[in-house]
Amino acid sequence: MIKNIVFDIGMVLVDFRWIDYLRDRGLTEEEIGIVGRETILSPTWKEMDLGARPEEELIKEMKGRLAGLEEKADYLFKDNAELVRPFEGNREWFMRLKKEGFSIYLLSNYPKNMFATHAQYSFDFMDLIDGLVVSSHVKLLKPCREIYDKLLETYRLKAEECVFLDDREENTAAAEKLGFRTVTVKNRCQAVNDLDNIIKACNS
Repeated sequence: MIKNIVFDIGMVLVDFRWIDYLRDRGLTEEEIGIVGRETILSPTWKEMDLGARPEEELIKEMKGRLAGLEEKADYLFKDNAELVRPFEGNREWFMRLKKEGFSIYLLSNYPKNMFATHAQYSFDFMDLIDGLVVSSHVKLLKPCREIYDKLLETYRLKAEECVFLDDREENTAAAEKLGFRTVTVKNRCQAVNDLDNIIKACNS
């Protein structure tokens, strides 16, 4: 039986809207392309997610590749609550799942300081979760097996009793190998329907 629903965050529960966010702050399309390439789309950003090196050091490294655009890159690192926006219906979805008896967990790759800001100011669902594992907190990244094991061990869960929702196929594929049932999220309607179908098939 399914007892636990495990959610990724970015592009599953929130829109990671970095391009529009930078547009809103007056960056040109060319500037957005340069800043994005040297920050969010760079291997250094994955190091931010991993949390193995100090964030200040990694930010300095990324900004060092942005001669003349350092201050504009700061929009990503300072007062960045609006960098993400929750998708509509998170609370209603979570409350329905809780009412049906499921526990809810988060499993996400996320920079440490950014997660703290977004959890406080941008996420509308934190009071409804039963636990979380964040990559930069545990210095492990999806899709490595160890981060899934960390979730299972921390909360004493069984993989076969969990459904994992993530927007990246490599992450859901890794979870499937451990026994999770999974949903690779393309949009909210598809995610809700696929999750409901899995629950119905397993718990009927």
